[in-house]
Amino acid sequence: MDRIRNRLDSLLTTELFSWPELRKMFLTLLLDSFFIFFISVLSSMLVSRVGEAAMAATSLVGTVNGMVSIIFSSLASGGAIAVARAKGRGDMLEIQRAIGEVTGVCFLAALLLSSLLYLGADSVVNTLYPDVEPLVRDYAVSYMRLMCISFLPFSIFNAIFNIFRNLGDTRSSLLLTVVINLSHLLLCLLFINGLNLGINGAGLSYITARTIGMVLALTWILKVHNEYHVRVSYFFRFRAEVTRDIFSLGMPLAVESLLLQGGMLLVNIYLAKLSTGDMAAHARANSILNLYQATPGALTSLVCTVCGQAYGAGKYDLTRSYGRNLIRVGRYAMALTSLVLYPLTPVLLMLYNVPAESVSTIYLCLGIAAAGLPLFACDSNITAMVLRVAGDGTFTGVCAVAALAVGRCALGYVLTIVCGLGVPGIWIALVAEWILRSAAQHLRLRGDRWLHLKEKAA
Repeated sequence: MDRIRNRLDSLLTTELFSWPELRKMFLTLLLDSFFIFFISVLSSMLVSRVGEAAMAATSLVGTVNGMVSIIFSSLASGGAIAVARAKGRGDMLEIQRAIGEVTGVCFLAALLLSSLLYLGADSVVNTLYPDVEPLVRDYAVSYMRLMCISFLPFSIFNAIFNIFRNLGDTRSSLLLTVVINLSHLLLCLLFINGLNLGINGAGLSYITARTIGMVLALTWILKVHNEYHVRVSYFFRFRAEVTRDIFSLGMPLAVESLLLQGGMLLVNIYLAKLSTGDMAAHARANSILNLYQATPGALTSLVCTVCGQAYGAGKYDLTRSYGRNLIRVGRYAMALTSLVLYPLTPVLLMLYNVPAESVSTIYLCLGIAAAGLPLFACDSNITAMVLRVAGDGTFTGVCAVAALAVGRCALGYVLTIVCGLGVPGIWIALVAEWILRSAAQHLRLRGDRWLHLKEKAA
């Protein structure tokens, strides 16, 4: 243990952060991520008890709803990177402006986009999924509209949550996570199991929990933990230079994520050709995979904070060094995660109402992912974040979309439909996508173009 501790200390302790500081931040972020994803698993379990149609509907709608939430979530991430850079420079005024503006911009984006999707929910479902069963279609429309309402409070919560994370205040972000997700779980139990509201209960639980989370987040940043002296009026001030930073950092990620979600819509379209049971099995496996993704998710958040502050302070070699070293650490952490979680699959499946014929499919899908995650997931996700904090979002976007097009869209269709592998074909294609994305991003990280030093000099 001493040898490992000393090695980590030599890799990660610098003038900006010490290994003990990073360890504390990472463990808090990991707990944060595991809590989010575990609650997601439990809430998916509750929805699964409504029936196969409800599980399939949430899976189909999840991609469409994700395309809306991506816009304000990406702007929140861009604003959080701007906050981290400002902290690296020690610019208190810019921190205040970015905190206020990113919250206001995210809410306005959510209001516009969720209103459009709410009004067009019926047409969207009919156009994208004309072959689904009528019950699945009705569930999908109802669930989509309820989720649109929940986006309004969530946009504010998510902005403040990301800001706390990128300022390095992981305890505050953990508190916000615990409250909103625990509220969601308890409300799911009340609405779905207690009041028997079915899939509408799942949507109502999101609306209520996210409203609770929004109120707490605003109270926390304005009253309880307001070391940056943020005021309500800052949410309504929009200054050109700050807004430009938010959009320049956030919009490439938004475009990337929208194109990725568009690709996932194509995946769902050919997935809809399979049986309702197959779609439900894919949704359950995806839900459990979220637990595996907690480790690379926590490290990606840590990279955003650490590399963002290093880049903001003008320490470009340190930005690259931290990125590479955290990728190395992430590979081992992800291997440990897979070794711990995969043997627990029988326990996790007990949480779901899984038909006997779906069990082997879920096992196989998770086995494919557990083999690929330690080798490629951290390289794919963490490297992308290192490039993004330097403003290289266009490259990461092109890379991600190209990998998705070749992987899950083209190869996934061939394996799943043409070759008749069914759901496991999608998961093999997912690993192929990670490999392609990792290879391209590592080549980019070796050079200096991603640092955009000439643009900064100009």
